[in-house]
Amino acid sequence: MLARESASLTEAVTVSSTPVACDGDVASDLGHPRVFLDIPQGGSAVCPYCSREFVLAEGASSGQGH
Repeated sequence: MLARESASLTEAVTVSSTPVACDGDVASDLGHPRVFLDIPQGGSAVCPYCSREFVLAEGASSGQGH
């Protein structure tokens, strides 16, 4: 799933599958190279470029990513 929801960089983005892709939200001029993040079961991942946090929804299963 590509995470492209508009969210401030300080709020967590809840996703239903992993890996997720983050490109820094190009619409707000905060773009960066696209990175793919794996999220461990029951955990979260933080983008190394923009610090946006992605949280795996409760009950969702983590997959094998890039």
